[in-house]
Amino acid sequence: MELEQAYSEVGLEQVRREDPDWVTRAARAHVHYRVAGMDGVAVRRNIEPLGFDLYGPAGTPAPCVILIHGGPVPGNLLTTPKEWGWFQSYGRLLAASGLAAVMFNHRFFAPDMLPEAIADVQGLFRYVREHSEELNVDRDRVCLWVFSGGGPIISPFLRETPDGLRCVVAYYAALDAAVAEFSPAVQVSENAGRLPALLIARAGLDNPQLNEAMDLFVQNALKKNACVDVLNHANGQHGFDCRDDDARTRDILRRTIEFIHTYT
Repeated sequence: MELEQAYSEVGLEQVRREDPDWVTRAARAHVHYRVAGMDGVAVRRNIEPLGFDLYGPAGTPAPCVILIHGGPVPGNLLTTPKEWGWFQSYGRLLAASGLAAVMFNHRFFAPDMLPEAIADVQGLFRYVREHSEELNVDRDRVCLWVFSGGGPIISPFLRETPDGLRCVVAYYAALDAAVAEFSPAVQVSENAGRLPALLIARAGLDNPQLNEAMDLFVQNALKKNACVDVLNHANGQHGFDCRDDDARTRDILRRTIEFIHTYT
């Protein structure tokens, strides 16, 4: 109950009430930015034992972007997040941009399952680094890219940055929570060592509580003198990258890819 209450306070419940068909839309959506070569990207699906998909890379080992979907998501979905058009198009975009992309399903099915989801992502992070040679990725150049309700999942990575993690990207993400352990805003404040480079993208038309949480996170990160980029889509909705097909969306996505290349 404590986690459920903490999670409701960031404003995501209202976001979902306003967009009750968000799962169906995500399954059919695609990211509103394209680069040459996306259709020809090589994809390895359901890599065991974790069941993740790997997009690219071609040639020499590439920096690796781990995509972390939002939540909580229903546990009985027929089309799980890594099969959503939204994330499949992201995988192709990143691979065609010279990066490797990893997409998988974590177990964030309810607020009280946040610890399991965190453990899933930590396990995937370790696996990618330990098996970097066979995956053809650079184990020392990893980026975490988290979306929406998945924000709390990155909390432990901000409290103590693991080797190999070079940058974190958060799109319209829940970056604060009443339970300190699961609050990125709190955990970034308690980091006593190295922080990864951070990029925060927010939507101006998003729930005010969610944006206030992101703003608090940015303030706390700056107090730690972290490298922080903030990209605001003033007229963007929650999920602007697959909802708002406009110049500002494309600009934010282009700059995000440049950011990852710069800091990995």
